[in-house]
Amino acid sequence: MIEGGSMIRLRGELRLIRRDIDGRILDELRKKNLIVDKGKEIVAKLINGVHTKPFKYIQIGTGTASPTASDTALQSYYAEGEATVSYEADFKCKWAYTFTFNESVSITEAGLFDDSHSASPNMLARQTFSARDMQAGQSLEVIWVIVVG
Repeated sequence: MIEGGSMIRLRGELRLIRRDIDGRILDELRKKNLIVDKGKEIVAKLINGVHTKPFKYIQIGTGTASPTASDTALQSYYAEGEATVSYEADFKCKWAYTFTFNESVSITEAGLFDDSHSASPNMLARQTFSARDMQAGQSLEVIWVIVVG
C-alpha cells in the first residue's frame, strides 16, 4: 500500500432463496462469500483491459468441500445460468439468476464465473452452504452482491 493511499477490498454476500412450485418462499440463506485468488487476478486484469470478459455466470453444484482461496472451480458442477447483472449505489455489484429444477437434487455450493462451464471459465467467488434440497418444480434464486471498497 502506498503511504496515504487506501486499500481496495472485495467483500460480499451470497443469498439463496428457495421457492415452492407456486413461488412461495420456503427458506432463505445469507452467507458471506469468499473471493478466490484467481478472481482477484482477473479483477486486476479487468482494470487495465488485459482481460475483457466480465463475470456474469452463476454456477451451482453438489460439492461439500469448504471453499479455499485457491479454488478455481466448483467441486461438483450441476448447472449454470447467465446472471442478470447490475450496479447498485455505494460500489455494489449484483448478480442474480433463478434456477428451476426438473428433478430432486441437493445443492450445496455456488460460484461466480466469467464464462460458461464449457469454456474453462475463471472463478471470482465460491461458497458452500447447508443443503438446499430441491424438488421438481421448485426454484432457487441465487443472488451475489460484491462491494468494492
